[in-house]
Amino acid sequence: MSKTVRTARYQQIAADVAGKIVSGGYKEGERIFARSTLSVHYGVSPETSRRAIALLADLGIVEVTKGSGCTVLSKEKAEQFRIQFNDFDSVDSLRQELTQQIENQTKSLQVLKETIKKLTDSVGHYQYKNPLQPMKMSITADCRYLGQSIGSIQLWQHTGVTIVAIENQDKTMIISPGPYATFTAGEEIYFIGPADSWLRLERFLYNTDENEA
Repeated sequence: MSKTVRTARYQQIAADVAGKIVSGGYKEGERIFARSTLSVHYGVSPETSRRAIALLADLGIVEVTKGSGCTVLSKEKAEQFRIQFNDFDSVDSLRQELTQQIENQTKSLQVLKETIKKLTDSVGHYQYKNPLQPMKMSITADCRYLGQSIGSIQLWQHTGVTIVAIENQDKTMIISPGPYATFTAGEEIYFIGPADSWLRLERFLYNTDENEA
């Protein structure tokens, strides 16, 4: 989940008040609203308005007099605050936009990876040229016949595919493995058969039709 720095509501209110001071809406020396008036005007809690006024006071923009509200002290400091606030707001917007772009690119890369995997998985089928040219398929942990023999699962009867070689993880090649050879994750099997042998074998070994349903 992405995280972005968002401007607090009290900071937004303080920046808005500072903007009114800069634009001449409030004059230096003018007494402006009390905390309760600020709460009503911006539709926020008394605590939020208190924090907004406290921020303006800490920056020397206003002076708070107990029971008398706030008095505008400095238009110059109000302008400095507005500039800093706008800069921060712009950076925050850029940060959020960049975060969204990164998320979109991450999703696109994931889709691309999945597409490449499908292409890689199917490449054996498209390399088919004639019934005697072996095709290759990897045996993964998802194979539903791990530990079972070629003969016991009646591979040829179900698929029309004949396995002509098995390459172990240590790159040892077993030629004509026969019906008693078993399927082990990490092996590469070489086989011959009809034009759609690769797809037939994939469906049989990995139940892909059920997974896609």
